[in-house]
Amino acid sequence: MTASLPGGIALAAAVFFVAGCQSQPAKPVDRGRVAYEANCLACHQADGKGVRGFQPPLVGSTWVKGDPQVLAAWVLTGGFDSAARKQSVNSNVMPGFPQLDDATIASLLTYVRATFGDNAGPVTPAEVAAARAQVKAP
Repeated sequence: MTASLPGGIALAAAVFFVAGCQSQPAKPVDRGRVAYEANCLACHQADGKGVRGFQPPLVGSTWVKGDPQVLAAWVLTGGFDSAARKQSVNSNVMPGFPQLDDATIASLLTYVRATFGDNAGPVTPAEVAAARAQVKAP
């Protein structure tokens, strides 16, 4: 035998349950996936394999698996001296993303490293801030 609640109480309980589920903060990897989809997906693709001759793959990249601060600097600047890299096998030069805040870049790179970088460790906002300070330095 099942117990039933009066209609108003059942509705209130359902609203409370749904609201409670939605109030959980997003995990960094989830936030990072959203940031990746908004900023990186068009060039690097959903599978991280890039587009041959246009944008390099993230999968298997030593940059992705390497030093988080260097990777953050790459994202902030578009690859350090992007104009000099124009002679590479990839004809597209990545733009910098300095407009993204440190927490967003950290989440995005945490997602990229977890998804395409053989589960490389997370990137912290402090590491991104340190990279930002370095790229602003003369």
